Amino acid sequence: MEEYLVQGSLGLTRGSMLRIEDGRDMLLYVWEGEVWLTEEGERRDRILKAGQWHRLERQGAAVGYALDRSVVTLTAPEPAQYARRILLVNAGSAAPVELYNASQERVHRLAQLAARLRRRWAGLFAPYSRPTTAAL
Repeated sequence: MEEYLVQGSLGLTRGSMLRIEDGRDMLLYVWEGEVWLTEEGERRDRILKAGQWHRLERQGAAVGYALDRSVVTLTAPEPAQYARRILLVNAGSAAPVELYNASQERVHRLAQLAARLRRRWAGLFAPYSRPTTAAL
């Protein structure tokens, strides 16, 4: 299975929380430290230590809590639209940091597509430029 990097070398201080919404099939790899991982609807929680990984098995919310200073990597089998949203709440902070939002990605992709279509449309009707003798 081919994997795409979502977040690489994401540093979590002790007490930080990572929330992944609707991220089924995403993989969480722990490089350093220890992370407690729970998934919505799953009866069993997991403690992942350095060198261990887990692929999310369900849709819904998955929460990773750093039991120690940790470094994690998130990968996905899809290059885009791999989760609905990914949030990071650093220890001692109440404000979450949004790492990924699928709705914003859709808007960005639509804007790119619209710009490409405008360029092509203009290219169809723009007169072909030919240098004149005055320009030489």
